[in-house]
Amino acid sequence: MAFQYQLGTLGRQSVRSNISEYLDVPTPRHSLLSGRFKQSFAYLTLRTRMPGIMQQIIQHLVNNRVYLEEEYGREVLKDINSIVDALERLKMELNRDRQFQLFRGNEPDKAEWNAFISELPKLKRTYFRACWLHAECYIYRRIYSFFENSKLLNGYDYFADLKREDLEISERAMNALTLATRGLPKNYEAFSKLMRINLWSNHYEIQLNAFVFSQDENRSKNHHENETTIDVLAQVADLDRNLLIDDSILIWNCLIKSKALCKDDVIVDLICDNGGFEFFTDMLLMEYLIDNGLATKVRLHVKAIPWYISDLTRNDVEWTINFLINHPSEMLSNLGRKWHKLMKDRKILVAPESYFWTGPQSYFVMVDSNLELYKLLSTAKLCIFKGDLNYRKLLGDYIWDSTEEFITCLRGFRPANICAMRTVKCEVVCGLPEGKADQLLKTDPQWMISSAYGLIQYTDALKCGCGLIGGTSTECSIHSIGRNSHCVMRLHKNKGT
Repeated sequence: MAFQYQLGTLGRQSVRSNISEYLDVPTPRHSLLSGRFKQSFAYLTLRTRMPGIMQQIIQHLVNNRVYLEEEYGREVLKDINSIVDALERLKMELNRDRQFQLFRGNEPDKAEWNAFISELPKLKRTYFRACWLHAECYIYRRIYSFFENSKLLNGYDYFADLKREDLEISERAMNALTLATRGLPKNYEAFSKLMRINLWSNHYEIQLNAFVFSQDENRSKNHHENETTIDVLAQVADLDRNLLIDDSILIWNCLIKSKALCKDDVIVDLICDNGGFEFFTDMLLMEYLIDNGLATKVRLHVKAIPWYISDLTRNDVEWTINFLINHPSEMLSNLGRKWHKLMKDRKILVAPESYFWTGPQSYFVMVDSNLELYKLLSTAKLCIFKGDLNYRKLLGDYIWDSTEEFITCLRGFRPANICAMRTVKCEVVCGLPEGKADQLLKTDPQWMISSAYGLIQYTDALKCGCGLIGGTSTECSIHSIGRNSHCVMRLHKNKGT
């Protein structure tokens, strides 16, 4: 799902910045991603993409003035003008590399954010000198604060139209996948295909639409449904050459073993990424788990506020189900009603919203900063983390050796068995075979930011992978939480590492 941000929209005076501490090099190995490094994707994002996104939000408000006035009354124009002014100031702060400001409004999570900002070293509190994860999350959080502190636009999702359009234009892909996934057998082959479709959902949407258009829409009556299923699902195989790690057999074994050994609910937590077509494929995979007894309950962890352009919120979940129920395609309408029933029966449900998912912290600090959320995840048999941002938070936005083990890079974060599904969009990566990263760099210098390569990684909660980072004070302690014991590494000196 692309956001059409504009490059070069800022005037020359607005891009003044103190660049004396910037280094014209890629992000060094064994360091945090940061805008300080001018050849990094972090620098490119902060210098061009984030100002472009803010400009697009401004343009969205300007273009929708009439509709917003019809819905909220003429007084909303004051809110729009105030938000536009605030966004312009934020663009200026970003481009001049100013210090992060404390939150002083009605933000429900302002105490947590202010504590985090206050505890950062002073030199790590500016946009380009901070860890990229901290700076980027802070910008998105500041943007929403302008809305939630307005009189009438509190709760307004300025990214909603993009997420909805992404699903609305995917009718052919949705119909093909719905047909292909009805009555799939309970076996590893079907499961692994669904995993890959889910991983490549945005790429797969384009490919699948092309496939459908190239076929005779009036299928022969002799074309058996199972042949159709195989044909459609097989299209994803063209992308498998770019699947760098595929631990789907380990995930399958985890679910089979959990079902056999567990007398209680087999819970799967899905820490969601994008709405739109990707969430549609998320639900196909979750439906398969429920239908085949691989899970008795699925909890969807969504964002509490509009986030990273296309991230899923509770409203997006409800809109998607209603969109399908009311769709003119009988097959999609039936699918929507089935999913609605699964949610009504609480076999698939939205987990309690947590602002931790829209905070700046890496996940290894969760046990200290949000113990209740950690305990909740600990009741699951499998936690699936979707998308590039979740992957960055799992690995701490840190440039590990590409061959480092996944469990080591989690730094003690092991509430349950963990799966990460992600297309590679930044320099954070681990678990690759020896020499693979160098080979990719030679054949495709942009491979780390192209989103053309994917990972399905897994580690189980019973492994102990305490890895130490040079120069960091660590203390490894065993915490017994719920029914599981977990080895938790605490890094005391620098919460950015």
